[in-house]
Amino acid sequence: MRRTILVTGVLGAALAIPSVAGAEPDVPDAGIRKSVHTIEPGKFVRGIDLSKAVVPLETEEDNGRQVTVRLSADVLFDFGKATLTRTAERRVSELAERLRDVGGTVEVSGHTDSVGDDDYNLTLSKRRAEAVKAGLERALGGARIRIEAKGHGETEPVAPNEKGGDDNPDGRAKNRRVDITYEKG
Repeated sequence: MRRTILVTGVLGAALAIPSVAGAEPDVPDAGIRKSVHTIEPGKFVRGIDLSKAVVPLETEEDNGRQVTVRLSADVLFDFGKATLTRTAERRVSELAERLRDVGGTVEVSGHTDSVGDDDYNLTLSKRRAEAVKAGLERALGGARIRIEAKGHGETEPVAPNEKGGDDNPDGRAKNRRVDITYEKG
């Protein structure tokens, strides 16, 4: 069973967050037009046209015994960063409430697209998984739930990063994600 959940509150707040000084502006992704406007040297703000968004911000897959919640990294983190946004912190806290009665280990898996160096992507995916794990632990306030964080870099894509040798922005956007998998209690 697959459900797609639109998280408009997270998206609305995430769009208002500027990139950090020194970050390079990213290229158009996922059918979302991003335009970069320089505010002052080294700082950027991305304007996003949502009318063409094709990548769900959150999905949930339930096979009867195990649930995987897939969160778009584009909503959780600023470009190239591994610190949860304030809005992402709230979403992770909401998700943590569902984990209180989980049996077994909760696995947090970070993933990237194929743009960039393999080592950089692996490190970034690990740092992002650790950030979500830490957010879950904070929200759970000492509850005895075992959470493991793993980074997979670009090694487990859910969509092709390229099609016919050409860049596939929609596929790359789907690959930039954090999956939270747990056994039903």
